[in-house]
Amino acid sequence: MNSGNGTQAQIGDIRIENATLVLGPEASGTATLATTLINQGAAPDSLIGIEINNKPVYVTPGAGELSAGAAVSFGYNSSSWINSYEFTAPVSSYVPVKIQFRDAGTVMLSVLTVPPTNIYEGIAPEPATLPTAS
Repeated sequence: MNSGNGTQAQIGDIRIENATLVLGPEASGTATLATTLINQGAAPDSLIGIEINNKPVYVTPGAGELSAGAAVSFGYNSSSWINSYEFTAPVSSYVPVKIQFRDAGTVMLSVLTVPPTNIYEGIAPEPATLPTAS
Protein backbone atom coordinates (compact mmCIF):
# COMPACT_ATOMS: atom_id res chain seq x y z
CA MET A 1 0.00 0.00 0.00
CA ASN A 2 1.31 3.46 -0.92
CA SER A 3 0.72 6.57 1.12
CA GLY A 4 2.28 9.93 1.93
CA ASN A 5 4.29 8.07 4.57
CA GLY A 6 5.94 5.69 2.11
CA THR A 7 5.01 2.22 0.98
CA GLN A 8 3.91 -0.41 3.52
CA ALA A 9 3.94 -4.16 2.95
CA GLN A 10 3.84 -7.50 4.77
CA ILE A 11 5.48 -10.74 3.62
CA GLY A 12 5.35 -13.65 6.04
CA ASP A 13 6.52 -12.38 9.43
CA ILE A 14 8.32 -9.36 7.94
CA ARG A 15 6.72 -5.93 7.93
CA ILE A 16 8.11 -3.23 5.61
CA GLU A 17 7.33 0.28 6.85
CA ASN A 18 7.54 3.69 5.18
CA ALA A 19 9.62 2.63 2.15
CA THR A 20 10.63 5.78 0.27
CA LEU A 21 13.36 6.34 -2.34
CA VAL A 22 15.33 9.49 -1.56
CA LEU A 23 17.18 10.76 -4.61
CA GLY A 24 20.90 11.39 -4.20
CA PRO A 25 22.72 14.63 -4.96
CA GLU A 26 21.74 16.18 -8.30
CA ALA A 27 23.10 14.33 -11.35
CA SER A 28 24.70 11.65 -9.13
CA GLY A 29 22.56 8.79 -10.45
CA THR A 30 22.04 7.55 -6.88
CA ALA A 31 19.17 6.94 -4.48
CA THR A 32 18.74 5.62 -0.95
CA LEU A 33 15.86 3.42 0.17
CA ALA A 34 14.69 4.78 3.52
CA THR A 35 12.62 2.13 5.29
CA THR A 36 12.22 0.03 8.42
CA LEU A 37 12.10 -3.77 8.31
CA ILE A 38 10.35 -5.40 11.27
CA ASN A 39 10.56 -9.11 12.04
CA GLN A 40 7.30 -9.90 13.83
CA GLY A 41 8.10 -13.61 14.02
CA ALA A 42 9.66 -15.87 16.64
CA ALA A 43 12.62 -16.87 14.42
CA PRO A 44 15.36 -14.79 12.80
CA ASP A 45 15.30 -14.01 9.07
CA SER A 46 17.70 -12.33 6.64
CA LEU A 47 17.45 -9.83 3.85
CA ILE A 48 19.14 -11.70 0.99
CA GLY A 49 18.44 -9.53 -2.05
CA ILE A 50 17.12 -6.20 -3.21
CA GLU A 51 16.63 -4.70 -6.65
CA ILE A 52 15.61 -1.11 -7.27
CA ASN A 53 14.30 -0.37 -10.76
CA ASN A 54 15.44 -3.89 -11.78
CA LYS A 55 19.08 -3.29 -10.78
CA PRO A 56 21.02 -4.73 -7.82
CA VAL A 57 21.86 -2.41 -4.94
CA TYR A 58 24.37 -2.03 -2.11
CA VAL A 59 23.28 -2.98 1.41
CA THR A 60 25.48 -2.18 4.41
CA PRO A 61 27.24 -5.49 5.23
CA GLY A 62 25.51 -7.30 8.11
CA ALA A 63 22.55 -4.92 8.15
CA GLY A 64 20.15 -7.45 6.67
CA GLU A 65 20.12 -9.76 9.69
CA LEU A 66 16.68 -9.54 11.31
CA SER A 67 16.52 -11.03 14.79
CA ALA A 68 13.14 -12.29 16.03
CA GLY A 69 11.04 -9.37 17.21
CA ALA A 70 13.59 -6.80 16.01
CA ALA A 71 13.40 -3.80 13.69
CA VAL A 72 16.17 -2.47 11.45
CA SER A 73 16.00 1.04 9.98
CA PHE A 74 17.76 1.98 6.77
CA GLY A 75 18.71 5.46 5.60
CA TYR A 76 17.07 7.62 8.28
CA ASN A 77 18.69 8.04 11.70
CA SER A 78 20.59 4.85 10.93
CA SER A 79 24.02 3.45 10.20
CA SER A 80 22.52 0.97 7.73
CA TRP A 81 21.99 1.78 4.06
CA ILE A 82 20.30 0.42 0.96
CA ASN A 83 21.72 2.38 -1.99
CA SER A 84 21.31 2.35 -5.74
CA TYR A 85 24.30 3.67 -7.67
CA GLU A 86 22.68 3.24 -11.11
CA PHE A 87 19.47 5.15 -10.53
CA THR A 88 17.48 7.07 -13.11
CA ALA A 89 13.94 8.13 -12.26
CA PRO A 90 12.36 11.56 -11.82
CA VAL A 91 11.07 12.98 -8.56
CA SER A 92 7.52 11.89 -7.68
CA SER A 93 7.61 8.74 -9.78
CA TYR A 94 6.95 5.22 -8.56
CA VAL A 95 9.77 2.73 -9.03
CA PRO A 96 9.66 -1.08 -8.73
CA VAL A 97 11.51 -2.44 -5.69
CA LYS A 98 11.99 -6.17 -5.17
CA ILE A 99 12.94 -7.30 -1.65
CA GLN A 100 13.85 -10.91 -0.90
CA PHE A 101 14.10 -12.53 2.53
CA ARG A 102 15.62 -15.94 3.28
CA ASP A 103 12.47 -17.35 4.94
CA ALA A 104 9.64 -14.87 4.38
CA GLY A 105 10.06 -14.83 0.60
CA THR A 106 9.98 -12.09 -2.02
CA VAL A 107 7.82 -8.99 -2.19
CA MET A 108 7.41 -6.49 -5.03
CA LEU A 109 6.72 -2.88 -4.12
CA SER A 110 6.06 0.34 -5.98
CA VAL A 111 8.02 3.04 -4.12
CA LEU A 112 7.78 6.82 -4.49
CA THR A 113 10.89 8.90 -5.27
CA VAL A 114 11.38 12.12 -3.32
CA PRO A 115 14.02 14.87 -3.36
CA PRO A 116 16.50 15.10 -0.46
CA THR A 117 14.73 18.10 1.08
CA ASN A 118 12.60 18.84 4.14
CA ILE A 119 12.22 15.67 6.23
CA TYR A 120 14.48 13.79 3.78
CA GLU A 121 17.32 16.32 3.98
CA GLY A 122 20.59 14.63 4.87
CA ILE A 123 19.56 11.21 3.56
CA ALA A 124 22.09 10.29 0.89
CA PRO A 125 24.01 7.19 -0.13
CA GLU A 126 26.57 6.08 2.42
CA PRO A 127 29.16 5.40 1.13
CA ALA A 128 28.77 8.10 -1.53
CA THR A 129 30.15 5.81 -4.26
CA LEU A 130 29.81 2.07 -4.75
CA PRO A 131 32.53 0.26 -2.78
CA THR A 132 34.86 -1.89 -4.84
CA ALA A 133 34.65 -5.64 -4.35
CA SER A 134 37.47 -7.07 -2.26
